[in-house]
Amino acid sequence: MAFEEALGVERLCTIREIADHAKLGAATVHRALKNSREIRPETRRLVLDTVCRLNEEKIARAARYVEG
Repeated sequence: MAFEEALGVERLCTIREIADHAKLGAATVHRALKNSREIRPETRRLVLDTVCRLNEEKIARAARYVEG
């Protein structure tokens, strides 16, 4: 995981990371985030839940990093 040198914190999740964790394709994740009608509501919910979980983990890890 890359750290932003200027900020001293980890970047938030990418579409590829979301796709890997949700076991979906990157295009499906992209469509879900863009609120495409092609995506089922269950899939959209999975993507959004995955985004929240990944970002919460990264924010918590960054907070521990800053606290030292």
